[in-house]
Amino acid sequence: MSLPLWQDIDPAEAEARFRGLTRRLADLDEALIASQSILREDPNSFAAQLSLRSLAQIQERLHSERIQLVKHRRRERLAVALNGEAFVDNTASIGQLGVFLIRVQKLYSSVAQAVTTGPRQRGPVSKDLAISTNLRFADVFPSSFGMEIYINSGFDMFGESTPVTSLQTLFNLINATKRELEFARLSAELGQRSLGHLRHVLADLARADAGFCLKWIDTSGTEYAWTASIEEVPRLRENVSKFKERRTLERRIRGYLIGASLLRDRFELLTEDRQIIDGKVTQTSKPKLREFLAASARSWLIKLI
Repeated sequence: MSLPLWQDIDPAEAEARFRGLTRRLADLDEALIASQSILREDPNSFAAQLSLRSLAQIQERLHSERIQLVKHRRRERLAVALNGEAFVDNTASIGQLGVFLIRVQKLYSSVAQAVTTGPRQRGPVSKDLAISTNLRFADVFPSSFGMEIYINSGFDMFGESTPVTSLQTLFNLINATKRELEFARLSAELGQRSLGHLRHVLADLARADAGFCLKWIDTSGTEYAWTASIEEVPRLRENVSKFKERRTLERRIRGYLIGASLLRDRFELLTEDRQIIDGKVTQTSKPKLREFLAASARSWLIKLI
């Protein structure tokens, strides 16, 4: 039997409320981006500064509503299905299945590490991160071989969840295996560790001559899905193998914050030599970014990886 995802609230009501909040926050995010653009052209515009402050206050109220709602979300459910000759009788080799699930766990944890602190090529995943991204096998369902896997949602006081954000990013990554330009961007943001684990997952599927399907329904009721047929896996494996390891550097750059989106976790920085750099905000940096936006801060030192 599937475990409940929500506690002390009707699931349909919770998902509907969350969808409404998400739409309002998305519309607000567009308005904030527009105000930031106006202020970028005219930094002394009082009207633009006033508009930005007003929009930020509305955003804060909506975020507070969201925080109260996600307190009721307990866990996330992943549906995993394997198909092919090796699973035709609804059974699986323990050794083969065990190795494959470990590969999936390592891929998910590496994505979480990149989302939380930035990409790393080596070194252990922290104990706290390993616990928060622990995948738990719960049940099987009718398929060639179908499994229910759960992860604790773990929303924090800001309404942020490393497990949930990592799931969204994981689905973005694996769906991008069929779109080269999008995959190039994500591979740069997530780093070679995540790409290496993804290559291992696809290699295991190719060796087993197996297809793979992964599904997840988020807090708003939106379904994320990725399916790779037996015939597609070798091509996807080849696509991922095109992206080779590159050296990463840490730099400190002084500049002005000219654009930021807490909804999309993106930022734009105008450097002192007038270059615009955009990038991904890690979860550990997000509370600090929220403070700067609330205070209408205009410049600070930022570390880019």
